[in-house]
Amino acid sequence: MERPRRIVVIGGVAGGATAASKARRCCPDSEIEIYDQDEFISYAGCGLPYFIGGHSPNWRRLLARLPEEFESRQNIRVFLRHRVNEIDPQNKRVRVADLEGVSESSIPYDRLIIATGAAPFVPPIPGRDLTGVFVLRSLTHALEMKSFIDLQAPHRAVIVGGGAIGLEMCEALRRLGMEVHLVELSDHVLPSLDADLAEKLGAHLEANGVALHLGAGVEGILGSGDTVTGVSTSQGELEADMVLLSMGIRPVSELARRARIELGARDAIRVDAAMRTSVPDILACGDCATARHLVSGAETWIPLGSTARKQGRAAAETASGGEGDFPGVLGTFVLKAFEMTAGKTGLGETEAREAGLEARSVTLEDSALPGYYRGGGRMTVRVTVEEKTGRVLGAQVVGDYQSVAEKRLDILAVCVSAGLTAGDLSSLDLAYAPPYSHPLDLPIVAGNLAEAKVLGKECSCTSDGLE
Repeated sequence: MERPRRIVVIGGVAGGATAASKARRCCPDSEIEIYDQDEFISYAGCGLPYFIGGHSPNWRRLLARLPEEFESRQNIRVFLRHRVNEIDPQNKRVRVADLEGVSESSIPYDRLIIATGAAPFVPPIPGRDLTGVFVLRSLTHALEMKSFIDLQAPHRAVIVGGGAIGLEMCEALRRLGMEVHLVELSDHVLPSLDADLAEKLGAHLEANGVALHLGAGVEGILGSGDTVTGVSTSQGELEADMVLLSMGIRPVSELARRARIELGARDAIRVDAAMRTSVPDILACGDCATARHLVSGAETWIPLGSTARKQGRAAAETASGGEGDFPGVLGTFVLKAFEMTAGKTGLGETEAREAGLEARSVTLEDSALPGYYRGGGRMTVRVTVEEKTGRVLGAQVVGDYQSVAEKRLDILAVCVSAGLTAGDLSSLDLAYAPPYSHPLDLPIVAGNLAEAKVLGKECSCTSDGLE
């Protein structure tokens, strides 16, 4: 496929900005333009809770690149506050509205990359438009929230939704001295984790002053005049000076749907491994696009910044006339909530069985370091394996922040991605010294336990290496 003369990218941040930059390296002579309706084009979206909580008080440090830098360094033209209203695949044009004026224009393309991302899910609950009610998805949202906090000095906050952003914002708002209530419809926080592991995280949140309201649905947001005063839940009313609706996100795919581009899992834009859509010369990447799950093989939608960047690179290679390749995802994530770390990769036991895999899990809890070495903390590791083959299907970790649980999660993510078995896991040659781990680190011990309990082999051992 020949190189295009003109590449148009709809959307910036992780997927779109990465795609445009990679396309420039692949196509030094092509015209490349990015259109985004936001005020910012490239920033660290995952850093927003840490800006609000004061870990990184200068919001400008979240900016990865300014529009002027895209043009001066890479000859990529960026049009902010420009919304693409229509894609015309037959004539290979997009209709763009300038949100700062009244102008509208029709822009041609040879290849089009859709990176419209995802938007916060806000159900039609009464009071959602009151002053003091926020969502957090963009830098603009973060600046609005920070300005409100600085000017109004709220004392009581209600966070609706106990996913990653909700938990990170619990820490941020407690750091600012607020009374924080967390409302979660599930019976435990971080619903993607197994309940017993999530309960450890919930107990830690409560120990740090967060009031949990689990199994509670939101019925409405209360106000006086146009200002929020509380939240009505199925378990009663909570007073609030500010409310964060963190109830999940949805792919922004309506523009693609109107262009008759095929949608897939969760109404995200269906793409192949090269990030092609169902329409020729149109690609998609990032939080608006589907992916293949590397364990189940099923089409899925797991929006993560790291995934968006990898998909953006693959989309750019294909748009440039090559053949990009994004094999899929495990959904690996990790988060910090106060002084605990929690994360997951691949499939849990229930998910594996739902995918048609016979699976069992093994769980171990231990200190991160030998008992004679100061510090380290404790962690719990759960590994899910396929019963007949011993193939590692997934893992979950919960541990003290100083336990470096994320290191063990990354080891296990590599094992799942590579299709390794419990036996392979137990034989890994990992770095060891007392300041860093036991002689047999927890992933290795988990492999031994899985071989013993799932495959029936007599090879159980402890982290100190003694049978």
